[in-house]
Amino acid sequence: MDKKKLFQVYQEIYATNFGFMSCIEKCDGRCEQKPLSVLLPYEDEFIFSRSGKHLGNERLILPGGALEIIGNTCNFTDGVQCFIHPHRPIACRLYPFYPNLTVAGELELLIDDYCPLTESLVKDTTYVSNIVSSLHKLIPLIDRNYWQMLNEIPSHLWDDTCTARRVCVLAEDL
Repeated sequence: MDKKKLFQVYQEIYATNFGFMSCIEKCDGRCEQKPLSVLLPYEDEFIFSRSGKHLGNERLILPGGALEIIGNTCNFTDGVQCFIHPHRPIACRLYPFYPNLTVAGELELLIDDYCPLTESLVKDTTYVSNIVSSLHKLIPLIDRNYWQMLNEIPSHLWDDTCTARRVCVLAEDL
């Protein structure tokens, strides 16, 4: 993986305004209480270069390798407010959507039904388009092994809330 190219794409994604989410009005910070947030390759280093803070607080060891994660407790939230919101990871920016590699080799976008904004966000074509565009920039830069490891994460760490409802197929035959 080319870290310099990844950092350029991370910079573009971090500058993207995905759209307004009325989280505070609709929610009690459920996304910040999830048991797991997975960082993209070198993302902790990228965030540190911008904020001076390391977000990854654990490594999840899986059969295919290790993923940097923000584990059971994010050190940058009180459960309602995110104290590093401008520097939050891409996984937080994409929530309630998750990329998933299917057995057939398709990268798809799944939905977490735990979020009370899920239904309105699925219908927000600009929001979904920005997510899909961001992931299309990342897909060719990140090794297939990373996407495969996402499938190795035990379901209880996803809190069993991510459903198999597809928003779209992002890429076929990675």
